[in-house]
Formats: sequence, structure tokens, C-alpha cells
Amino acid sequence: MKMLLPLVMALGMVSLATAEDKKDPTAGKWVVESVTKDGKSVDALKGAVRVNEGGKYTLTPAADSKYPASAGTYTLDLTKSPVTFDAVVKGGSYDGKTLLGILKVDGETLTLAFSEPGKERPTKFESAAGSGVVVAVYKKAK
Repeated sequence: MKMLLPLVMALGMVSLATAEDKKDPTAGKWVVESVTKDGKSVDALKGAVRVNEGGKYTLTPAADSKYPASAGTYTLDLTKSPVTFDAVVKGGSYDGKTLLGILKVDGETLTLAFSEPGKERPTKFESAAGSGVVVAVYKKAK
């Protein structure tokens, strides 16, 4: 019986580690620092707020922006490096489209790179002219 307690505790810790490994690293509230599309800055999204929770997201532009709000769903593959995501957008310029992308979280910074609908998933966090890749950099909201 004395051996059973440490075994149960060890198995419990393994279960906690596994659950923690599957936790969404993008969950929470993020503020857009910069967006680059086809090598050009998209200033209309600076200051927009993105909220990720439970496989759903909303993107609310800053009050003075004419950029439309959007929302949608996303799935992550945490087994890939970099982490990949598929997002289905509702509203905005990608309404009804699926975006294929990659992401990284470095401390308080979230970086997303995704391709225009119909294009291959990007492999790098860069947006060259004519690439059809969008790179968005967010800071964790305080």
C-alpha cells in the first residue's frame, strides 16, 4: 500500500503535464503591434484587439480604424514545429475562408504567419512582396 501512493502521485503528475502540454499557448487577449501583407505594412490594424479562447477568436479593430471586425474558429497542431493553425474566418476580408498558418509565442509576444486563402501554409515568419503571406505580431494585453 505504501508503494501505491507514490505511483498514483507520479501518474497524476504525468497526467497534469500532458494536459498542460495541450494547453492553447495563444489563449487570452492580444493587441496588434504590426501587420505586414505582401511585404507592406497594414497600419489599419495597429491597436486591434484579438481574443482567443476555446478554439474561437474575435478581432476588434481600434476605435479609429475603418477595418472591419472579424471572428472565427481555429485549431492548433502543437506537435508541429513551428505550431500550425487552421482558422475559419467569419466577417472581414476573409469571410468564409480557411487560413493556413504557423505561429510562435515568445514570452509576451505572439507572431502569426498565414497565407492568403488557397495558398500553401507558410514555412517562415516573413511576408515578402507578392508572397500572399500575412505576418501579424501581437503583444499580450495587460
